[in-house]
Amino acid sequence: MKLFVLFAASAALVCAQAPTALPINTLPPDTVVAKADGKSITAGQIRTLLESGDPSAVNLAQTDPERFLGSVFVMQFLSSEGDKAHLADESPLKEQLQYLRDRVVANAMVNRIRETYYPATEEINASYAKNSSRYEQAFIKAIVIGFCPPLAQPNGTTDEDLKKAAMEAFSAAHCEAKHTEEEARTIAAKAEARVRAGEDFVKLVNEFSEDEESKAAAGDFPLVTRTSSYSNEIKSTVFSLKNGEVSDPVRSGNYLYIIKIRERSVQPIDAVREPIIQELKQKHFTDWMQEISVRFKPVIERPDFFIKPADKKPAGPAQLVPQP
Repeated sequence: MKLFVLFAASAALVCAQAPTALPINTLPPDTVVAKADGKSITAGQIRTLLESGDPSAVNLAQTDPERFLGSVFVMQFLSSEGDKAHLADESPLKEQLQYLRDRVVANAMVNRIRETYYPATEEINASYAKNSSRYEQAFIKAIVIGFCPPLAQPNGTTDEDLKKAAMEAFSAAHCEAKHTEEEARTIAAKAEARVRAGEDFVKLVNEFSEDEESKAAAGDFPLVTRTSSYSNEIKSTVFSLKNGEVSDPVRSGNYLYIIKIRERSVQPIDAVREPIIQELKQKHFTDWMQEISVRFKPVIERPDFFIKPADKKPAGPAQLVPQP
């Protein structure tokens, strides 16, 4: 029976950061799952073995439970026999076990530092005030004019270049817009001129916009925030405008947008409290790790210890020396 999978999983426990999904997680902990050689193993014991372990061990438990459990029983037996022989008190196993223990406990300490810190209300409020621009939001209306891209020529000869060109050609061939980009820009310029001349924006949405969903909502789009899924071109334009202002035509994808700011404000603190908390927790952890790293940055006094000695070349054949 192959035991290396389970042994590898046991070693991997020292490095894991998060629990791995278990194959079975509904049985009570004291439920006996299997027996062998007069020994029993419960759901709780199996769960403890697998939590934070190597995904390959979890996979084995799911795909071949008999092999997995056999490995567990054999490992426990061998460990018990080793304890009887006091192997854990002998070098180098004693030092290896201490090293593994140190890694497990250190990992647990890292997780505790990461999970138990919680920023004070004053720190949360200060972060919100300092970074208020990051929490801006805007309600917008937009006139949207679509266009079909020209057929692209490959910029190179690699498989990736050809694949990209093929995708762009497919997109262009199936484009449902009515205009070329040049035509769309001409239409957008006319719409923009009438907006700036003072005509009603909603009226112009109904006349020019080609996005049926927003057109049916009088040009309204979903809320725009710094982290929303709008393109960078849209977001940078929106947050460069003030309430009531209108943008020049903005190209994003195969569309031109003329954007009007209905209302721009800052999200209330309760709407962004959790992201702020998580950011502060991460900063606390990062700062702590940086401090620890600096504190224990080693000064290597014998770098030659880590350099493999050069292999000595075998001596060549003896050279004859002329006799005087």
